[in-house]
Amino acid sequence: MDRLRTLAIFLRVCDARSFTRAASSLNLPRSTVTQAVQRLENQLKVQLLVRTTRQVSLTQEGEAFSHKARQLVADWKELETLFLPGRPAGGTLHLNLPTRLARLVVVPELAQFQRRYPGITLQLSIADQPIDLVKEGVDAVLRAGPLKDSSLIAKPLGHMPQATLASPAYLARHGTPKHPAELTRHRMVAFALPSNGRIEPLEFKVEGGYQPQMLGFDLSTNGADTYVAAGLAGFGLIQGPRYDLKEQVDKGLLVEVLADYPPPPMPLAILYPQKRHQSQPLRLFADWLGQLVADLGITSP
Repeated sequence: MDRLRTLAIFLRVCDARSFTRAASSLNLPRSTVTQAVQRLENQLKVQLLVRTTRQVSLTQEGEAFSHKARQLVADWKELETLFLPGRPAGGTLHLNLPTRLARLVVVPELAQFQRRYPGITLQLSIADQPIDLVKEGVDAVLRAGPLKDSSLIAKPLGHMPQATLASPAYLARHGTPKHPAELTRHRMVAFALPSNGRIEPLEFKVEGGYQPQMLGFDLSTNGADTYVAAGLAGFGLIQGPRYDLKEQVDKGLLVEVLADYPPPPMPLAILYPQKRHQSQPLRLFADWLGQLVADLGITSP
């Protein structure tokens, strides 16, 4: 218990960036807070904090340690109330979300989740590239696309139907294709996978399965927002989830083409480390998110 209390004091110093402010918020003497952090550093035989006259900052080792410590303290707080009768759901949940899914789907509906579970605090980080969940102190990631083999547990949330689209200006210049075989004179916006920079071909459903087709391109990007912006600007054909591009289609800014030859639906899943699968906040969020994307028509089974 003393070690958990020491970790809690250390984390308060990390958040406050000041021993004085941390001591005040904990209603403890500054000397008690300072000594607690010093004992922790002595036990670990490493410097966790850099002290200056202006503020306190984390060393590289302190940054890594704080992620682990924060999770440990959160787990203990959850355990303390695990068997209380009628206990409300509570705890902190750190999530990593892709840019467009966060902005267009999750964040606009989060108030609904918060009203249902007011005791759960959410920490959101936004990234389209893969991250190390353990190193970053993240409880779960929401990912779209095929899942690679990993040690993470994946909870599938469904598949997002996709479409092929282009701007009216692009189609005026290049014509509207009626079949994938007509694409030899067309251009695409190239999407480079954030993980390795590999350019993804377009894909079309044809007899016998899905056919990849690499077109010429004048612009490549590894950013989802930039990819859509390039399509709107007339750089070429793009492919993406229907939910994501519905507003632009409704406004006439993008036009669907080759509707009879759609791209494969994109899997959507929430992934988390093995040790987090019993976390109550995570289970509740995963269930809520699965229902949300189904209700909004974003996914199909």
